[in-house]
Amino acid sequence: MGPASVQLTTLLALLFAAPEPAPAAPVAPPPAVCPAGTRLVEGTHYEHVQRLCTTWRRGHCYSFLPGMLALEPVATPVRVCMDEHEWPNREGKRPEVMMRFVEAEKKCASVGKRLCSEFEWELACEGPETLPWPYGHTFDADACNASKEFIPYSEAKLNHEEKRVREVETWRLYQGETSGSRPRCASSFGVKDLVGNVEEWVLTSRKAWRYRSSLKGGFWAKPWAHCRGTNDSHGPMFRYYEIGFRCCKDPEETVTEPVPAPAPAATQEMTPSP
Repeated sequence: MGPASVQLTTLLALLFAAPEPAPAAPVAPPPAVCPAGTRLVEGTHYEHVQRLCTTWRRGHCYSFLPGMLALEPVATPVRVCMDEHEWPNREGKRPEVMMRFVEAEKKCASVGKRLCSEFEWELACEGPETLPWPYGHTFDADACNASKEFIPYSEAKLNHEEKRVREVETWRLYQGETSGSRPRCASSFGVKDLVGNVEEWVLTSRKAWRYRSSLKGGFWAKPWAHCRGTNDSHGPMFRYYEIGFRCCKDPEETVTEPVPAPAPAATQEMTPSP
């Protein structure tokens, strides 16, 4: 077989070869269904975020430069239904405090939910834009309940064996506001009061922390608190006058039943004319 015949054979093989299948399109997850009173938080969480601070006061940053952001692994996909408000998750009610981590777990389980994880909480607070505060890049004293004056406390009274003594001291110190009372203190996912008001128990996500219990968001007298920064100092049995929590739940997924193909139309049998 000469060179011309070889070329012709190759060309014909290419022309009549079966085309390669197109790559499959990515399958979108089914629509999520979240219970009433919760918001869908969905996206990618990055374990480390680097920002450029533009206002530094007394060891804390109060403003970051927009657009200067470095996202570093580990990247974790998040898809969760999160309570819109702090427990008891009722707009206009004051969040409960003096709750141990183990007690918070039981409270969430009693309503068919669980505690949120550290990564879920951070993504809910930062939103898809990875903001340092739910409302933007610069601290705003009026946006969230985080700028109240600190009131000195009595450790002995807060740890007293009599419940009544603990309660009196707790209410003397309490400066939490009713849930949803500051509309600007909401993330782009619609989750409210993540920064300030009461500090929130979360399930630890970072391997470096000592306990499975961590705290997020600061409280009413911690103005430098923002979406990042974890208080990892306390174990599951710790409780304090400014600690509360909120719950999460894995979303249910709607199942779309396939639409059956219409049956072929019946053809009328024709009788031939005589």
